[in-house]
Amino acid sequence: MSVLWITGAPGVGKSTVGWALYEWARERGRAVAYIDIDQLGLMLPAPDDDPRYHRVEAANLLEMIAVYSGYGARQIIVSGVVDPHRGIAPYVGGAHGIEFTLIRLRCEAEELRRRYLGRGSTPERHGELMALADTLDRSEVGSPLDTTTMTPNQVVRALSKRIPPGVQDLPSPASAPVEPSLGSRFPILLLAGPTAVGKSTVGWEILRVLRDRGTPAAFIDVDQFGFLESDLAPEVKADNLIRVWHGYRNAGAQAMIVVARGAPHRYQRRLAHEHLTTAYLEASPRMLADRIARRSRGEGPRLAGDSLLGASARQQHRIALRAAGEATALHRHSIGSVVIDTDHMTIADVAAKLAGLLLQPATLAM
Repeated sequence: MSVLWITGAPGVGKSTVGWALYEWARERGRAVAYIDIDQLGLMLPAPDDDPRYHRVEAANLLEMIAVYSGYGARQIIVSGVVDPHRGIAPYVGGAHGIEFTLIRLRCEAEELRRRYLGRGSTPERHGELMALADTLDRSEVGSPLDTTTMTPNQVVRALSKRIPPGVQDLPSPASAPVEPSLGSRFPILLLAGPTAVGKSTVGWEILRVLRDRGTPAAFIDVDQFGFLESDLAPEVKADNLIRVWHGYRNAGAQAMIVVARGAPHRYQRRLAHEHLTTAYLEASPRMLADRIARRSRGEGPRLAGDSLLGASARQQHRIALRAAGEATALHRHSIGSVVIDTDHMTIADVAAKLAGLLLQPATLAM
């Protein structure tokens, strides 16, 4: 197994290039999976001995590599930040049978500033950005690739030489899922709902509410855990979910929020050994269309594979029709679960209500 890890300062284009490189490889039938490392350290508060999440991210990464390998992947493309002083060796150096290649994208200061602001970031943190870029240059973390005069497609072409040929093996069998651990059951909130209803936004706000109430918790968007071309992608997500949840528990998390698209029954089965609450977020077709339009303009979280960002008016219309259909289908699954109509509630109100359900005394006593 080989891992091609693309890093660099915020705004330099590592996520854009990482995802585009994954799509390039997938279109050519390469046995490649993709991981956004930032998705593996979503825990509040940070562990006392790991304030930048480098250790917990690396541990979760190795677990996901094992899962993807079991489903036939032969190379993993990773994008995201690394320790600017020490790189990745102190965190993954003990992994056996995995070869890591760290590529550091860089560019000149003015171009980095342009890219950073161009993605909607605010100028207040520009000084911090430049300081981090200088630190990466001085510490010589990874193999540098100067992209000052390169387009993302040109960077992808340059890095595509590092993607080995070969097709994905059939999984036989897939990686064994982690067995439920004995001992205390932990409260988990599984958030479901149609496209653009606001699951990730609400889930992240719940995470902050839990932190403020003294409960260390983790956040997982399970759709970010299945970037592998396979008919078994839903099972890949479920396996990765369990592996990463155990990683967060080892790091001190005492609760978890899981965001899932589509019917969540597969994740309900896999999390049945915990104290699980499933909540369905609903919104009217008009409100879903409005939220889709805002997401297309760049509002909300930036996620790998996001089909909403930059969507045309025609595409938004198609997505809105699909979302309305999803809402109707999901409503049939919601009987007996918590259902929240988000049309007339603020994000803070929804988050406070769901956090209260998650932290009710009966739950914490389990």
